[in-house]
Amino acid sequence: MRPIVRSSKAVRFLLIGLAPGLLSVAIAAADPGAQAPAAPGPDRARVTCEAAVQHPIQVRVEALDPIRRGAAVRLRVTSRSTLGLSEAEARVVSAGGATVLGRRSVALGRVVAQREASAEFVMAVPSDGRRFLVEFRVEGEGPAGRIGRGASFNLFPDGPVAARVVAGSRGQIVAEYPARRMPR
Repeated sequence: MRPIVRSSKAVRFLLIGLAPGLLSVAIAAADPGAQAPAAPGPDRARVTCEAAVQHPIQVRVEALDPIRRGAAVRLRVTSRSTLGLSEAEARVVSAGGATVLGRRSVALGRVVAQREASAEFVMAVPSDGRRFLVEFRVEGEGPAGRIGRGASFNLFPDGPVAARVVAGSRGQIVAEYPARRMPR
């Protein structure tokens, strides 16, 4: 009697052909009431998620003083939550090249749902450099545990560049701004 010898290619095709059937058997064995997944085809409708999922905490950062090189600037971090939060705090996560003058963390206490809570931080803008990204985090104890959300503020020491108004090729008014590539 001669042994049956199969090539690895034949075994691979045999296993690939059996895989969908084995999946159905495995699902049925795990849960007798379950059904095997239907094969995708042109008749099946696609499911699209159209929910507007939003984070329960919104955070906004604004400068209270003019941003100038070598000067101090106050930044107000304002948060609003759709959930009530306890033990809430706002803190500087990264000064990004600026120097924090004063507190790095401010306790907000209990934040009532749909009401704003704010904290002020003071930063010293360096005398040189291009842009500084200051990062903040607001977090608190929610109904399902601790939650938080971050926000950032782009400190541009020289402020916005003034536009030069010119006439476009079709006679329209165009505002031109000088630009340069930022290093990565």
